Amino acid sequence: MNSPHRQEASLLGALFSGRGQRVSRAELARLAQIPSAELETRLAPYLDAGYPIEFHPQGGVSLREPSDIWSAEEILGRCPGLPEGPAWDPLLLAETASTNDVARDQARRGARAGFVVAAGCQTRGRGRMGRAWESPPERGLYVSILLRPDFPIAQVGRLTSLASVAAVDAVETLSGLRPRIKWPNDLLLDGKKLAGLLIETEPAGPRIAFAVIGIGINLRHAAADFSPEIRPLATSLYLVTGRLFRRADLLVSLLQAMEHRLKEPFDSVREAWAASSLNLGQQVTLTTARGEKHGQVLGLDESGALLLRAPSGEIEIITAGDMRAV
Repeated sequence: MNSPHRQEASLLGALFSGRGQRVSRAELARLAQIPSAELETRLAPYLDAGYPIEFHPQGGVSLREPSDIWSAEEILGRCPGLPEGPAWDPLLLAETASTNDVARDQARRGARAGFVVAAGCQTRGRGRMGRAWESPPERGLYVSILLRPDFPIAQVGRLTSLASVAAVDAVETLSGLRPRIKWPNDLLLDGKKLAGLLIETEPAGPRIAFAVIGIGINLRHAAADFSPEIRPLATSLYLVTGRLFRRADLLVSLLQAMEHRLKEPFDSVREAWAASSLNLGQQVTLTTARGEKHGQVLGLDESGALLLRAPSGEIEIITAGDMRAV
């Protein structure tokens, strides 16, 4: 698979940091560690791809607001990763069956933590329990992130909580709106589904060999982009705000949020989850593999599992299920 060009990524990262302003040629050359005379040649493919890059005769280079285009170099340049966190390795595809499948296959081939695959559309996108995830072209962010956490498999719920909170953070950074988290893996705005997560893991004995965090966020959907069955239940940032956000901006916000949350102790993630929870304190019914459970949502335990106070007063630990408010 093609990896991003690091020097070009540095150039795009600097231009996005100063979006709308001129960046000196000397500064760009220094950041990319290339001769100043090579700037036009290195940036020409991105100009051809539609990035509104301007070379000013009196000196400097600037970037106007781009359309909904993206490149691996843009993502890497804007989100290079932190020294103590994963170094992101983005792969952008026009189309794939499932980004989770791509990430899982690469994980089995030895891909390191931080591999990220996003697609313009998915032909067989999926959610929990084999449900389909509608992925029309260039409407949503369909992305999977590979991690290799040092967790026992019993703590996989931590990843779902962390990814949910990071997705909420990313949406808020982009739009100013903070979705609510419906356990275990949905994000809602105005009572409708904005996003869903699918966490898939592969064990190595009692621990996690790798985890693939699949996230689908409805970004640019009009109502007609949803199937008739889904339309009454789903929403998008465009439908809520009237704004057509760039997928690249959301992906960058998501990776930055993941960096931040991965550094935190899980207690901080639990607090953030509770602050965004749709059902905390509510009476709910859970459909689980062991039948229906009824009770009040108390929060998450140390493993990321749901704590439910049953009518008897007993505290039950729920690791999977579908929830509905009573």
